[in-house]
Amino acid sequence: MKSYSTKDIRNVVLLGSTKSGKTTLAEAMLYEGKVIDRRGTVESKNTVSDNTEIEQMNQRSIFSTPLYA
Repeated sequence: MKSYSTKDIRNVVLLGSTKSGKTTLAEAMLYEGKVIDRRGTVESKNTVSDNTEIEQMNQRSIFSTPLYA
């Protein structure tokens, strides 16, 4: 795994109201960064960040999820 110094690390937070597209944006960023090989959707309940049963049942994020790209 490649090593990065702290000056090369950027932290980004996705904030927005319910159904504003945060999870969809996160999926697109992971896909474009080649971290995942296909995009999941909230409706299909197969996104990287919404992986708990309660999040999938409510179709919205409840817990914060750190993602790496």
